[in-house]
Amino acid sequence: MWAIIARRDSECEADGKIVPRKVTMAELARAANVDISTVSRALNDSPLVKQRTKDHVRNIAAQMGYEINVAARNLRRQSTQTLGIVVPIDPVRGQTISDPFYLEMVGAISNAAAKRDYDLLLTIPQSDEKVAESRLLRTGKVDGLIIIGQAGRAERLNALANATDQVVVWGGQLEDARYTIVGSDNVDGGRVAARHLLSLGRQRILFIGDTELPEVALRYQGLKEAHETCGLSHDPGLILPLSFGAVNAIRDVANLLREGTKFDAVFAASDVLASAAIHAIKGENLTVPDDVAVVGYDNVGQAAMTAPPLTTVDQNISLGGELLVDLLVRKIRGEKVTSRLTPTELIIRKSTL
Repeated sequence: MWAIIARRDSECEADGKIVPRKVTMAELARAANVDISTVSRALNDSPLVKQRTKDHVRNIAAQMGYEINVAARNLRRQSTQTLGIVVPIDPVRGQTISDPFYLEMVGAISNAAAKRDYDLLLTIPQSDEKVAESRLLRTGKVDGLIIIGQAGRAERLNALANATDQVVVWGGQLEDARYTIVGSDNVDGGRVAARHLLSLGRQRILFIGDTELPEVALRYQGLKEAHETCGLSHDPGLILPLSFGAVNAIRDVANLLREGTKFDAVFAASDVLASAAIHAIKGENLTVPDDVAVVGYDNVGQAAMTAPPLTTVDQNISLGGELLVDLLVRKIRGEKVTSRLTPTELIIRKSTL
């Protein structure tokens, strides 16, 4: 008896098993009705190929199960196809990677990188002595770096920018920065937050945040400008200089109230600090917003789940992640780019109304 085995052209036999045969680039070119060079350029995202053709070739490749030899492609390109993310948290100040802002920003960067077929390598240096940025670039582990934050590190970042252009930084716009920055319009964010509180008749606004940090200083500048527009001046005694990772924020706000410091509103430099302020205010048998209105900054997902839901400045973290990756990839390709601002928007919730 003869056994007849039907075998698809895309399969071959190995060790007695039927296994898929790899589709060749020539077969992919025939199926897509283009030449091999066009297939190669399309799969490598060459600017010489129209986007419509790239999409067509990629769709056919996906249907046929065509697999790109990533290692060989990256060797030809002298590329790792990997972007580095440096999150320079400060454990002394209570900062951790679990901060909602960091989680959402890393998530936004991950989504943007995946769309461009880049992997990510995350590093969290535990001290300024460990210069993670230079090490990652020097060892060739990544094609470029995204650095989240620049507090106290502007001089080092300028030195890094003198050595390489493959860096983009998230943070406030600084006049003397020689590196590319993506960040929200912090001055406008502070301005719209304070303007909202002033429009509600609040006159003594407690600002919570460390103005030694570039982004926080810009947010406070916006608050002062809003006061000046109304013919007022902000009382410098109404500043509680807490860092983003302040572990004792609830205690410190409560102490102000117990000491008799009078304020009818809070503008915090982050949603985490704003949430801590709400806990402290309620713990002192005051109500939010009747006794004290509270505004935060970031619009992380948890902001809508506080009690009451938090009014906050949305700095568009998802767009920020997209811009960080886009500008860095363009730098890697040799393109010239400029720093960018994300728009800010006041999201009004029950912590002020």
